[in-house]
Amino acid sequence: MEISDLTVLLSAGSPFITELTAAILIAVMFLLFLTLLSIVGYFPVLLSLTSYTPVVARIKARGVPYIEPELVQDLMQSGSLPDSISRLKSSGYLASVSLDCNPDQAEEELLIAWYDEVQTLRSQAPRDAWLFFDAILSFQEIAKVKRILRMVHDGRAAIIPEIPLLWPEEFTTDVALKIANSRSVSEAARIFHETRYGQILADGLVLYEKEKSVFYLDHVLDCMGFAEIKSQSSMVQAYLASPYRDYISILIDIQNIRTLIRAKHAGWNPQQVMPCLIDGGLDLPSWRLIQMNEMMSLPDLVRQLSGTRYDSVLSPLLRSYPSTESMLSIDLALDRYLLETISRLSMEYYHTGGPLLWYLVAKEFELRNIRIILTGLSEGLSSDQIGKMLITGPEET
Repeated sequence: MEISDLTVLLSAGSPFITELTAAILIAVMFLLFLTLLSIVGYFPVLLSLTSYTPVVARIKARGVPYIEPELVQDLMQSGSLPDSISRLKSSGYLASVSLDCNPDQAEEELLIAWYDEVQTLRSQAPRDAWLFFDAILSFQEIAKVKRILRMVHDGRAAIIPEIPLLWPEEFTTDVALKIANSRSVSEAARIFHETRYGQILADGLVLYEKEKSVFYLDHVLDCMGFAEIKSQSSMVQAYLASPYRDYISILIDIQNIRTLIRAKHAGWNPQQVMPCLIDGGLDLPSWRLIQMNEMMSLPDLVRQLSGTRYDSVLSPLLRSYPSTESMLSIDLALDRYLLETISRLSMEYYHTGGPLLWYLVAKEFELRNIRIILTGLSEGLSSDQIGKMLITGPEET
């Protein structure tokens, strides 16, 4: 309807309305409409959606090549460790290491590059997503602590002072030297009392010293990370929080399933397991975790997942349990499910952070694939042996 038509219509009841007053009326109505949008919250939503566009374009340009089956296969079949490193260099990876570096040096370079990448993503992401990225960065700090304790466990503590870029925050040269000279994981964990991880590790040391398993130290650190990420995500604005909350709740489910499966496989007492479970999962509330924990065997535990999304993931693997590779198969099946799920979430929440989540998760799997391939080639493993440990999937579209 044109302004002249509106004038004729309105003039039927108001003979004093002219084309000018009609135009003014339309302008006022438009301004009122914009004000209404702002009041009900749609205008901030639209602004937030458009703010994700530049960072999404950037991660799409970078991509995650080494979760693509064809490229992973090419890297495995490159013939030797130097050839694989050369291929990676041509793809923009491992820029600071030589062709004759060993897998440990390559891993350090990959981790440093990845931590820098997440910092960059955080700076480029919309302000609404900063809280979530801060929690992801906290997880990375925790991963550094776990890595240091495992290096002590594996007898590689002497090199810790040489790689300050992989130290967690609050970690000083003095702390690094003390840990490098520590004679046990327990001693190293106690040295962390000078950092914010001190009390957390102290809580896990009792069970560690009883069972001599770093699992308990990993667990208390994971609990710390999940608590922080849930707290940060709870402060993300409601209309932007869904992808982050869905991801966290599914991650907690998978973490609890792993813990329960390992516990049943190892024959732990159910009372030992309960402190190792985390509240806040999507399909597995506390009452269900208690029920699963009461099962007497791993197959019985998996059958309790009937009706959940994890049933079809794990039930087919019961046919081969127990076998030498069954636990690895279960771990990998859960990893593949996580990658598939995050790919789906990236499309469901395409305009509110879904692609960022996909990139974060897929990139970690990619870096793990690269580390496995380089280590496998260094140890003379065949492509078939290496391929069984990799996580691949179609690139996000």
